[in-house]
Amino acid sequence: MAATQTQNETKKSPAARRAGGSKTEETQPIAEKVKEVGEQLEDMAVRNAQAVREMASDGAKTTSQAVSDLASQSEDFVRKNPALAVAGALGVGVLIGMAVRNRY
Repeated sequence: MAATQTQNETKKSPAARRAGGSKTEETQPIAEKVKEVGEQLEDMAVRNAQAVREMASDGAKTTSQAVSDLASQSEDFVRKNPALAVAGALGVGVLIGMAVRNRY
């Protein structure tokens, strides 16, 4: 029995031999630290996700407002200059027709 204990002692790493404690005593502080770091990472992830959600929401609101303003300006332009708007639409239609005809 004493021989097997001696063999087990020689198989241990130098740090384990110096510590001389059981594995549960050594791993308990490590497990607590890992748990603490995991909780911190979870909190960081939640905060980052909330920040991204807020930025996306703000961006969507800004884009929606810009599109609404552009539509309003377009309507005003067409009401003030109906002939010019029709001529512009005709020109765009001709250009699209030429581009499509040359492709097919």
